[in-house]
Order: sequence, then structure tokens, then C-alpha cells
Amino acid sequence: MIIGVTGSTGSGKTSFALHYAATFGHEGFYMKTQHTPPPDELPAPPHFTWQTIDTEYALPEVLHRINEQSNMFRADRRVLVIDSVTAYLYGAHKKIMDELGNKQDHAAYTARLTAARMELQEALFIFQGKLFIITNEPPGYTPFTNQLEVEYIVQHAALNRELVKRSSQWFRMTSGIPEDISAKRKRK
Repeated sequence: MIIGVTGSTGSGKTSFALHYAATFGHEGFYMKTQHTPPPDELPAPPHFTWQTIDTEYALPEVLHRINEQSNMFRADRRVLVIDSVTAYLYGAHKKIMDELGNKQDHAAYTARLTAARMELQEALFIFQGKLFIITNEPPGYTPFTNQLEVEYIVQHAALNRELVKRSSQWFRMTSGIPEDISAKRKRK
């Protein structure tokens, strides 16, 4: 099961996702990605425990490891909050840019960022358990945006589209107010 939470920076996505996730199980993993500040505190309802995992740039590998090492009979009691797939994709972007250096190789950049996105999608979609995924809305771009930035925005939007397709619920946060937009999406 995937539940997504999107919105702009500072809209309350993390707080909402953590509180909502705590109503779905008995144990939770808060998975913080690179460039994501941790929340001030994790909600602690009775009979619920949190473990924080800093995944840095290795979110897909950590998801696979949790899947492989977990007791499948406990998967229904477990929730994972991933904060955030946007930060993971940005981390992949930054790593690729650092490795490319001054070389603005659009084809190489696109291939590597697409591979990073696909690796993440695979890990998310085969995960056994409840996933609460936090993501930002992709930014818009103008005619002045460079090719690599446009490609990053396109990949971010593609990731969000795939998440929406496979999610049970999808929320958009605006100033701390969640709007369940799941019922509004088109069904095929």
C-alpha cells in the first residue's frame, strides 16, 4: 500500500505523514534522505515505536534490505515514511552533476538520472508493507531553464505520476491542511 503526500516546502507534509502513518500499525521507520531536515519530534501514540534511518543516497538499497531481512508476517504491522523522494532524486542529480564536472553531457545525464529514478521506483513498488511517501510538486520551468534542469523536472514529474498511479491515497498539503485528491484522479 502506498500513500503519497505532496505539496510545497514548509506545507506540513512530514508532520501530516508521520501522524497519519502512526494510525496504520505498531512500528514505524522514518526514512530520512539526504538534504532533508529531521522533524522536531516523531509522534508517539501508545503502542507505537519509531526508528529513524538516515538513508543518505542509498534509499533503494535500504528498502531492499528491509524487505529481505523482515519477517513477512510482521509487514502488515510496519509502516515506512520516506522523507522525501524529491530529496533522493535531488541527491542523485547532485551526485551526477559532480561526477560530470563541467561537461554538460545531456545524454549521459538523462540516462543516469532515469536509471536512478527507475531503481527507486522498482524498490518502492516491490516493497512489502505500508509506504508513506513524501514528495514535492515539481517546479515549473521557463525558456531560460537549462537543459539539465528541465530534464530533472521531467524526471521528478515522471516519478510523481508513477507514484500517483500506484497509490491507495494521495494528499496535497496546503498551509498545513491536507486535501485527499485520490478521488479526483482519472481512472482508466
